[in-house]
Amino acid sequence: MAVEQTTAFDPRTNSREDPRFLSSVERGLSVLEALSDSSGPMSLTEIARITGLAVPTLQRLTATLVQAGYLEKEADSKRYCPTVKTVDLLFSYLSRNQFAKRAWPHLVKLREDLGLDVSLAVPSGTSMIYVHRLPGYAGNFENTLPGKKIPIHLSASGRCVLSLENVGKVEGFLNSAVLEPLTPWSIVDPETILSEIAKCREIGYAVVKQEDASGTISLACPVTKTFKAVAGISVHAPVAGLDILDFVSKVLPSVVAVSNALSET
Repeated sequence: MAVEQTTAFDPRTNSREDPRFLSSVERGLSVLEALSDSSGPMSLTEIARITGLAVPTLQRLTATLVQAGYLEKEADSKRYCPTVKTVDLLFSYLSRNQFAKRAWPHLVKLREDLGLDVSLAVPSGTSMIYVHRLPGYAGNFENTLPGKKIPIHLSASGRCVLSLENVGKVEGFLNSAVLEPLTPWSIVDPETILSEIAKCREIGYAVVKQEDASGTISLACPVTKTFKAVAGISVHAPVAGLDILDFVSKVLPSVVAVSNALSET
């Protein structure tokens, strides 16, 4: 069962050169992506600000998505939000993805052995998306949901992926992107992030402390295919009262074992 070949900055996420490419479909998907990144329902003006699309265009797109069952419009506020039908897309992906199926029992055992949150995340453009997230303690509800998207440079699994990417490509991304923090502890200085990625490249794992979620520390190892990182296996724990060296010594051998089991040469 092959590891899915999806890497950071995957051209499938941003190429418009294919003659079969339909910009109208892309615009509709950009509406869904804007809503998926939002913490709540959005107005047309808010969607326009994020997507760069004109309001008249958005009126047609949202009307189509409402009729198709993927969006609903709140009667009182006139704001839009995704419907339960979008969950079916996640089910379709997870139920048919052989890599996700193969990883599941390893993650279940990892959680049982460590008693902590464990996750499998894959790169999508400049983000990491949780394919699996198994809760092992009473943490934040949203942090336990599959499908959650995190900036690639702020997550432990993302830094593992970046550590095996072309250095020049990573530098170009960090120096040109707007690096927004998720928490007060998020590192957004490109040179500091590059230093953390280089450290991960040297030692084979990454540790992130409260950069992608307040109150949480994460350790991740890459899952590789032909020397490219295609996913990250992470363990997450409450940071309060935690000794980082003890945490690393406790969880690292188990995480390395799972990453080795899922990797392909």
